Amino acid sequence: MASWISSWVNGEEKNNEEGKVADTEYVAPSADEIRRKRLERLAAMEAAAAESSPPPVAAQEPPRQPTPMEIKPPTTVDPKQTVVIPSPQARQSDALSAEKKRKSATKRDPLHNALQQILGVTLNESQASHALMYIPVESDTIDGNNSSEILYMRLLNEDPAFNSTLEYLFAVFQKVRTESFGLSDADLLVVQSVQEQCVNYSVTCLLEPEMFSSRSTPLEAFDRLVRSPNASTQPYLEALALGLEAQGGNAALGRVVGPILQKLVSEVFLGSQSILAVESWSPCIQTIGSLVRIKGFATVFTNIPGFLLTPPLNGRRLQDATALGILLRFSSDAPDPAIKDMFSNITKRSRQDVNKSIDSLRSKMSLLHDIVTDIFRSLLKAGAHAKDRVIKWLEQAVVVNIEGAKENPNPALVSTAGMLINLNVVLLRLCGPFLPPATKHSLIDPSFLKCWPNPLFPEDATKLVQLSTNPLQNSKSLGDFNFITQCFYLTVRAMHLGPVATIGKYMRLMRQLSYVQNHMNDQSDPRVRMQFEAMATAKMVIDAKLLQPELLHEMVRFALLSANAVCRVCLSPDGKAVVSGFQLPLQTPVEELLVPYVPEHVVEDIVNILLFVARFAPEELKSFAFDDLLTMTLIFLSSPQMIRSPHLRAKMSECLFEICLPPHESEDRPTAGIPSAVNSLVQSRMAQQHLAPCLLALYGDVEQTGFYEKLEHRYNIACLLKYLWKCPDHKAAFLLISQNQPAFVKFAHGLMNHINSLLTDALTNLPEIKSLQEEIQSPQWLNLEESLREQKQSLLSEKERTVTSSLQLANETIHMMSYLTSEIQAPFLTPELEDRLVGMLNSVLVKLAGPKGLELKVTNPEVYKFRPKVMLREIVETILHFSQYESFQVAVASNGLYDMTVYRKCTNILQRTQLVDPTAIAVFDQFAQTVEAFYSSNTHNEAMLGDIPEEFMDPLLWQLMKDPVTLPSGYVVDRSTITQHLMNDPSDPFTRAPLAIDQLVSNDALKAQIEAWVSQAK
Repeated sequence: MASWISSWVNGEEKNNEEGKVADTEYVAPSADEIRRKRLERLAAMEAAAAESSPPPVAAQEPPRQPTPMEIKPPTTVDPKQTVVIPSPQARQSDALSAEKKRKSATKRDPLHNALQQILGVTLNESQASHALMYIPVESDTIDGNNSSEILYMRLLNEDPAFNSTLEYLFAVFQKVRTESFGLSDADLLVVQSVQEQCVNYSVTCLLEPEMFSSRSTPLEAFDRLVRSPNASTQPYLEALALGLEAQGGNAALGRVVGPILQKLVSEVFLGSQSILAVESWSPCIQTIGSLVRIKGFATVFTNIPGFLLTPPLNGRRLQDATALGILLRFSSDAPDPAIKDMFSNITKRSRQDVNKSIDSLRSKMSLLHDIVTDIFRSLLKAGAHAKDRVIKWLEQAVVVNIEGAKENPNPALVSTAGMLINLNVVLLRLCGPFLPPATKHSLIDPSFLKCWPNPLFPEDATKLVQLSTNPLQNSKSLGDFNFITQCFYLTVRAMHLGPVATIGKYMRLMRQLSYVQNHMNDQSDPRVRMQFEAMATAKMVIDAKLLQPELLHEMVRFALLSANAVCRVCLSPDGKAVVSGFQLPLQTPVEELLVPYVPEHVVEDIVNILLFVARFAPEELKSFAFDDLLTMTLIFLSSPQMIRSPHLRAKMSECLFEICLPPHESEDRPTAGIPSAVNSLVQSRMAQQHLAPCLLALYGDVEQTGFYEKLEHRYNIACLLKYLWKCPDHKAAFLLISQNQPAFVKFAHGLMNHINSLLTDALTNLPEIKSLQEEIQSPQWLNLEESLREQKQSLLSEKERTVTSSLQLANETIHMMSYLTSEIQAPFLTPELEDRLVGMLNSVLVKLAGPKGLELKVTNPEVYKFRPKVMLREIVETILHFSQYESFQVAVASNGLYDMTVYRKCTNILQRTQLVDPTAIAVFDQFAQTVEAFYSSNTHNEAMLGDIPEEFMDPLLWQLMKDPVTLPSGYVVDRSTITQHLMNDPSDPFTRAPLAIDQLVSNDALKAQIEAWVSQAK
């Protein structure tokens, strides 16, 4: 427990190193001295009240006119005697005559009746009761002339009905509200004067508690008062705050309210951390919220010990040793068995029952968020000092939780995920006024990113662009920027440490759940089932806090605002340009922009948030426009100098796939397909001009990502391209990339590599799947040991998943090759690509229709997305698109994978199944015959050439070179060979030194020698 928490619990007040004024040592005075000081103080206050109270009202003439007020000087009161009360015998002589007069007067005087109830006094001894204390005065009624004197006299007498004078004064203040109805304006002034006097006496009571004798101290009474709020409590506290500030400034406020606030926070700290324990934390936090709505009290709260974090600085101490951290730490992360019990036996419960548990958790989280957000708003509105202290705490919160960005953070150094999500809820609500489009976006000052050292982003954070020289920086601090800028960048960083980090954990948990579920059956080891139950419970707990509709909605709003801010940074040096009217690709040098200052995670978080919501709560996206997301994606895809990471650019295409692609366009993996996003994708003029070429280029760039990531990204891109190809306004843009030879070669090479690798993996595993299926169905299966059967079943499941994934992507890729080549042929027939194209087509034909084709027959092929007839049809269509080109015919015949029997078999299959129309079958048959003729000619020519000189042979493929080039290392290879190599590996294959295609030098002399030798040999 933090030391300052201990002091709160023990009722001690230590010196506040952050500016709190300590109380001076107090020596208890004697009883006589206390009474003397009390009477002197009260007399002075009563006289002051008489001077400031409104004039009294005449009894006979309506309306009543003010008359001077005369009260006996209080200094004549004997210190030994509170009030001189006549004996019963002395009063009895005139009691009967006065009684009738009093009753008559009070019946016709509403002011008297109101003040009697407000003050709890009576001037008629016979009416005295536990609710009305008898006060003997010479007047028959209570009015503006004597109300101050009567209140003064009432305070000098203890009342068993109240434990403290402060309780009585609050009761008087409270009754003014209920007893003022029906009074005239003049009477209301008198009543309000009494109320003001009550506040003044309350201030004295709290600052000089020895002035009044009572059964409990004024601070104890004040504590009880603030914990039992009603309609009058807040006005009373507001008036009390003004009185305390006027009497003793911030020191007086701190002396009275500071201990109460400290005690409330300590009680929150000592209670249960579970979000379920509402009865434990809610009353105290709500009381704190009520107090800090008053500006003076809010300032005191920001000055209490432990408001800001002191060393050691880490996220766990921020959560457990600062006031705001303690208020935010309640979540489902607490080690509360009740939370686990809410989701126990998850596999045996209905979804409706589980949803009830989730809703129960969320309702309690929502209550906490509402209360704590109000506290933050009150503190930020309390004045410059309080606002600066809150901003400083928020800065500490994101700085000390840097550990939260790690995949496996140290729990001893970081706040819990639940606390960080609570913090983000508060920050997102504070951002609310400037989140909607066209509000105050322009007030976000991106020059904050140039601060060095940056108060929020770590020095080693990866930037979108890494420059060779350090960019210019400034030495401003967070406090030098406006609140909108502060709030925006605080939320940017907090989102990365909180919700985005939890999203990463959630996705990893989902993969683990899927794996365990796939390996679990009715006979599974009970330990596996227990593991699954534990992980399922963990998932539901995260669902409760992370999939809150309000949180997701605000996260999406903030992500789209961030996308707009990122676009601005890319468009002008000051980062404040309007996101419209610009041309792509961007031409401004990166060095002149703020892009090199932008942490990479800012953009990645935008993408991760939108992807997460699209997959798990797509309904939360339906109310948004996604123009800024599409614009940001187009900027980065068309201007790769703005962002170096191919992984991040690939994730942007994934975001378009999930949000902007209609669901039916991805048969195997339905998307969110948000209508507004689909419309933006189709109708945006910028997208019509640039998206297709950008995606085609990206298809080649993702070769640099990991193997499995590459497959996933290319599937997404293939689905997007297929949809855009069907959009008339987009189709023309596909031709643009074919005019950019280097970019097209990169794309086409990736496309063909993709087809080859996918089909090789899938079609290699299909025979193994078939063999395992046959073994499982055989009578001998039951004779195997159980462990061996489980091992083989597990292997079958793994291979089935691999094959399904590979074929799913292969189907889209082969289809893309078919429709692209229907209108784009020439670029594929360049020396760099033609041999590669022919090799890919021949390889697929051999796999589908070759000698081993029968081995591909498996049970339920559609389960694995294996559609051999569709594949064969689209490969044949692709071949037909090039069939009229002689160079293509020669290349097919010259390719090492060419098999004339396979082409003949394909013709027979086409004729038997009518996969294509008869005209196309005839064209294919004629093409096969032409290729066969070229093959025969090639065989004859090779025989004539005989032994080829070694210097004419390509050293990598060991075949006759047609276009030799010299590498910087001096080695000579064929241009097509080295070009294909550089697509996969930008290095010299002989020396491993970096190598680019523009470093190749044509060896014209050797080329002439080869051509001369071939001519002579023939």
